[in-house]
Amino acid sequence: MLTKDLAERIEREAYLPEHLPDYVCAVSDTEPFCFEDYLAYAGRGVLIFIGYPLGTPFDPNALDRILAGAVRKCKPRLVSLIAPSIPASLAKDLPPSDQFYRLDLKAVVHSQKTRNMIHRAGRELNLNITREFGPEHSRLVEDFAEMRSLDTATRTIFGKIKAYVEASRSARIFEARNSAGELVAFDVADFASRNYAFYMFNIPAVGRYVPGTSDLLLARVIDEAVAGGKKFVNLGLGINPGVAAFKAKWGGVPFLPHAFHQYRPVGKGLLDMLLRGL
Repeated sequence: MLTKDLAERIEREAYLPEHLPDYVCAVSDTEPFCFEDYLAYAGRGVLIFIGYPLGTPFDPNALDRILAGAVRKCKPRLVSLIAPSIPASLAKDLPPSDQFYRLDLKAVVHSQKTRNMIHRAGRELNLNITREFGPEHSRLVEDFAEMRSLDTATRTIFGKIKAYVEASRSARIFEARNSAGELVAFDVADFASRNYAFYMFNIPAVGRYVPGTSDLLLARVIDEAVAGGKKFVNLGLGINPGVAAFKAKWGGVPFLPHAFHQYRPVGKGLLDMLLRGL
């Protein structure tokens, strides 16, 4: 569970979105736990283990040991693991599937092309920061998801954005609206960590997007992060070449590999159940 000490530790040391209980619990209906330096989320027979330690360097051997202990304690039917690398005891030859991108706020430099895009969008759009996730935001998310081929897990996460924003005290919605007041796009960013801001979601409207909107919104997120004394913005995963190019354009650089593995542990307890025919 999220004790006061654990909440304070997360605030000091979180560097990934998956370190934020308000986010993970909202999208997965789980509860947070800490196993030594590793956060995990458990519930409904599922264990989500975040293999990126708080406050200490990544150690594959420690991950293997601590994960095994978490599985013994929680006895999940299904384990979802994200980590810089997957222990060989669980799977062989699984390369990192992606990279987390990080922007150093002391080194933000806008190219002339990016400045032009921000200026162009700024002439047509008004920005607003809110915590109210309303029907307009829900429609944009639904349209965005409908236009893309998303796997079930990703579609579930998008469907839970509203629940996450409403559960979090540190998440904010950055809106871009046109002169008619229509919502053209919005970002969700989270500022729960002492040193990091997290660029969580960028949702454009289908059919009325203004060129440069994403640049304009990210510039505002960065301004807010600087004003809040953050050192970095975690821009999230590369996802695809287009998204990765956008993050790199802003000065984001890969800083952590990301690998994912999902498996069903078979322990003595489960084996006994099977043998008894339960």
